[in-house]
Amino acid sequence: MPTKKQNRQLKILDIISKNVIDSQEKLMDALKEAGYSVTQATVSRDINELKIVRHTDENGLNRYQVLEPYAADELSQLKLNVTQLVNSVEQVEFMVILKTAEGNGNRIAALIDHVNFKYIVGTLAGHDTIFVMTHNADEAKRTAETIQAWL
Repeated sequence: MPTKKQNRQLKILDIISKNVIDSQEKLMDALKEAGYSVTQATVSRDINELKIVRHTDENGLNRYQVLEPYAADELSQLKLNVTQLVNSVEQVEFMVILKTAEGNGNRIAALIDHVNFKYIVGTLAGHDTIFVMTHNADEAKRTAETIQAWL
């Protein structure tokens, strides 16, 4: 028997497959209409667990979609996200700046953080931009080349 969480997540997948949902607020409203009372934090966790990203669909609409195909390990998941959602990579001194599809900066930065690259000190992400900090310009160059190779 499915748990409440599994039922809710199945409903989320159903909602985003049938509707243009482009924000957590709209997803929360749709869940409420379907009889699910959820917090923003719960919806955010569900989005991460289900590998849902905001991406432009074939009609040019920005909407939540399931990232396909699912990659099992963190490095594979990062590579897949970079391939599908990163638009550009630029090295500036000891930093690498990634431009992403709208709304995916934080998600990709979190994946970078989880992989624990030895050259990366940390990330700072916004809506569609990620600053990846390294110790020096050589490490930044190596990091930028690695990420660029995935595009």
